[in-house]
Amino acid sequence: MKNQNSQESIDKNRRKFLTVMLIGSGAFLVEKILTPLFSRFLNDSPAKTGLSNKTAFGGFQVTENKKGLSVYDSSGKEILQIDRET
Repeated sequence: MKNQNSQESIDKNRRKFLTVMLIGSGAFLVEKILTPLFSRFLNDSPAKTGLSNKTAFGGFQVTENKKGLSVYDSSGKEILQIDRET
């Protein structure tokens, strides 16, 4: 009798676990499918997002060398350098 109750408890826990996994994986897949569709319809204009001074990152250049990672602005000045640890 005790073994049967233990088996039923395991089955209930297994069902709960499988249900959570199924819902989680379904939500993940829906997010992966719907995000590109929504990004086509949504425009990132400042009026919609509420950001008036949005910085465009297209003018930056990132280079990697032996010393580390360097970021340059559109005029060629180095604005950030991240050194590698040895």
